[in-house]
Order: sequence, then C-alpha cells, then structure tokens
Amino acid sequence: MATLCYVLTGRDPRQHQELSYSILSALKQGLEGVEILLVCDAENRRTDLPVRHMDISTDQMERWTEAGRYPAHMRLHALQMVLEKTDGPVCLVETDTAFKAAPGELFNRITPKTPLLHDRAGWLSSRPEWGPLIDACRDTPEETLVHTGAEVFDTATIGLLPVHADCIKKTIPLSKPLPDTATAHEKEQFLLGAALLSHTGNLSFSDDIVTHYAGYMRHVYHGRFDVMFPAGAAVNTALAHQLPAVAEPPKPLLLQLKAKYYALRHGLGRGTQFGYLAYLCAFAAPTAEGRNVWANIALDMMERSERPAAKLQRDLPKLAPDALTQAELAPATEARWRDFWASKDL
Repeated sequence: MATLCYVLTGRDPRQHQELSYSILSALKQGLEGVEILLVCDAENRRTDLPVRHMDISTDQMERWTEAGRYPAHMRLHALQMVLEKTDGPVCLVETDTAFKAAPGELFNRITPKTPLLHDRAGWLSSRPEWGPLIDACRDTPEETLVHTGAEVFDTATIGLLPVHADCIKKTIPLSKPLPDTATAHEKEQFLLGAALLSHTGNLSFSDDIVTHYAGYMRHVYHGRFDVMFPAGAAVNTALAHQLPAVAEPPKPLLLQLKAKYYALRHGLGRGTQFGYLAYLCAFAAPTAEGRNVWANIALDMMERSERPAAKLQRDLPKLAPDALTQAELAPATEARWRDFWASKDL
C-alpha cells in the first residue's frame, strides 16, 4: 500500500491546525489505496485523525538533529526510516499543504527512475543570500553540487521508493560542512533535489495535485484555521466532504484605486503599495479574522519596505505604535507589529 507520511514535532498549535486541514483535504479528495502515517512523539499523537502512528522518542529526535543543530534532518531521517519499514512508495508531505486531487495520483508519478518533488523553485544564481555559500564551495568537492547553475526544488512533497533511500543517506552528511549562510530548510531542499537528480536524471512534480501555501497566503490559511480548528477541539472527519477551499480574500476595487493614488502621490514602491492596500483592507474587513489576516499581510510587506519608519507611521496611522491598543488585533498580530516598530529607529 502507498504511504502518505507527515512528520510532527515540537509543540506548535499552528502546525496541528495545518495537519488537520491537509488530512481533511486528502480525505475530501479520496484516499483509495493510500494509508496516512504520522511520525511523531507521544505528545503529538492525533487520535482524532485517521492516521497510523509511528512513534519516535525525544532521544531519537535529539540524535537525528544532533541536539537541534540540524533541524531539517528530522524529516530526512523520518523518511529514511519509513522507507526502510515499507516495501511500497512513500510520499512525505509538509503540514502546510492542501490537496487539490486524490493523493493516490502522487504515487502514479513515482518510479525507480523518477522520484517526486513538489515543484521547481528557481536557481542558486537568483538567490543572493547563497553567494557566500557558492564562493565557499568553489574548488572543493561540494562545488559539483553548489554552483550558480544549480537548480533548487521545493520539497513540500517528497515521493520516493525504497530504492531511493541511498539519496537521503548522501544528503544528510553533505549539509554538515556547508557554511551557515543559508537556512537549514533551504539546504535540505537544495541538497536533496540535487542528490535525487544526479542519481536518477529525472524528476516528477506534484504542484498540480497539492497546494503548498506560502507568502502572504499563509496568513489567509491560518486565519481560516483559527475559526475552523479551535484550540483543544477534536476534528470531525465526517465533515471532510464539506471542507471549504481557502481563497485569497477580496480586495475592493475602491480600495485598490485609493492605494494606487496614495502610492503615486507619496512615491511608494510596489511592495509598500500592496502593504498599504492590505492596511486599507484590514480596517474595511467585516470580521476580526479578516482584519488580522490583512494586518499580517501588511506587516509582511512593510518588513521588506525601504521606506523610512517615520513615514510608514504616517502611512498607517491605525497601526502606528500608539494606536495598536485600539486596533483590536489578535495578541499575536499586535505583538508582531510592536516588534516591528521596536526594531525601527523612531
């Protein structure tokens, strides 16, 4: 039987919400011929979901991540363990995903010569933060993998057969000598994709079957989850067929025009203009959920803005430091904004 695998560690309630939605979306699409396996420690077991548990101990997690030094190794070790215990295909899926088609379709794309990843994610040459890493690997054995022409893949889904297990064994030690100029997750994505591609010469992809939500859409999904999955409540899987799709919230045309006019008048860049539009949408939203979603999106944009902080305060008066108490945001959203302003020279 094909195995759809999730890994859950830590104590993050958000990750549990993501897992709930991902599994419900899989149930909605149909699980014929597919078993769901949850690799987790005892405190993360989910008896309210139709999963088979594979328990791991705290000591085992410590060994796999080398006491937290290599957190991204957790998924790789778990996948390797599952492959060793099964004779069939295994697809490891991140929790921040949603199925658009039946999970069984993933396994139709996995062959000995064609492992499965989620999607293409660009090239190292387009990632300035990898420059020091590329330079450090020049004239070293790692240069065959880490160079400007190397492709990067999104590993939100990893579909393998037991014959591919050696690629994981090669990936884990490769990341250790690499400089810490890239995040652990980025290294995992890049090195596993490179190892699989060099081993098989071909890859298949799952982006038309599974959505991996990223960017500001994460806030949209998380806002819906706060309503759908209250803390401490069991998930009613019988209602999976009624699971609503999560879509981008509407941006009223009048607010779009107002944001464009403001941007032209005050010289806002495109990202800051979108952040200003999100700010307008936040305080026009009819629900508290909508206000928080848009306020978080606005902050994502402002964190990347080069506009002086004093001007941003004038642009966003209802989210300025002195106004946050009256903005009626969720505590976590308000805390994000306070941290943002505290990091600025006001």
